[in-house]
Amino acid sequence: MKAQLVHMQVFLALAQSGSVTVAARQLHVAPSRVSERIQELESELGARLFNRTTRPATLTAAGEALLPRARAIVAEFDLIHTMFRTAHTPPVRVGMRSLPTDFRESLVDQVIRPAVGRSSLSLRPLDSHHQVELLRSRELELGLLWTELRDDAELAQLPLLEERFVIALPDTPRFHRLEEIGPSDIVGLRLATNIDPWTFPAVLHPYLEMVPLVDRVNAAVEEGLLMLLSDGAHCSFLPAGWQDHSHFAAPDGERILLRRLHDPEPTIVTYMTWRRDRRDEAPISRVLDRAHRRFPRPVSR
Repeated sequence: MKAQLVHMQVFLALAQSGSVTVAARQLHVAPSRVSERIQELESELGARLFNRTTRPATLTAAGEALLPRARAIVAEFDLIHTMFRTAHTPPVRVGMRSLPTDFRESLVDQVIRPAVGRSSLSLRPLDSHHQVELLRSRELELGLLWTELRDDAELAQLPLLEERFVIALPDTPRFHRLEEIGPSDIVGLRLATNIDPWTFPAVLHPYLEMVPLVDRVNAAVEEGLLMLLSDGAHCSFLPAGWQDHSHFAAPDGERILLRRLHDPEPTIVTYMTWRRDRRDEAPISRVLDRAHRRFPRPVSR
């Protein structure tokens, strides 16, 4: 019997674990099947590959010689498999609102990317409203958005991150003495924001009514929001978890004050969102399974 890829995979599993039982569990086969494959490989090569008198099982000189070649064979097949799988599989499109850098990297690297593969993932920066539209039209597989969709017949959600809001203000004497800011304290300012202000949580709406003049900033223009905040005439609402981010150093050297908002302290939740009728599709199902294990409850900032 000619040696096949499966023989190399079994050989590597046993070489790594030193146990037929553990190797069988890793490969999802019966222990007897592992023993059979090793015997077939040894018969084909005419050499004993393992010392069976030791526990854990150890490699013989012939096994040591085969080990790097077996690894190369399996690795090459994995590359071929990935190449063809990604070439014929459309990318998983994920809409993403702005997130704290550390949280975004952890979510992508530990939850999303392992489930879909690096070359089959498309991350698209979009506000919450557009994400909902694209999820409904099946132009996104997953969304990461602020909008809570209660009792929605089409879309389901998992809360991932809960952030407390603060207000960013110009560094002027008017605000120095205030530790907390209420709606009446910001009368006369303009709101600087790079998203639709009415996508903010409802508890912020009394503040929005005090700043009817809104200057929208292109999110792609670096430091644009901070330039407005440092001109003395604008305020903005920001997640408190971002207050130590380097972007909060105003580019012109001006300081920007961060103040708490009056109770009830507003929070906003980021939800992973998907179509209910696509829950069992791969790789969406794998992403959601990992997300549910990683986030049994939302992370609080």
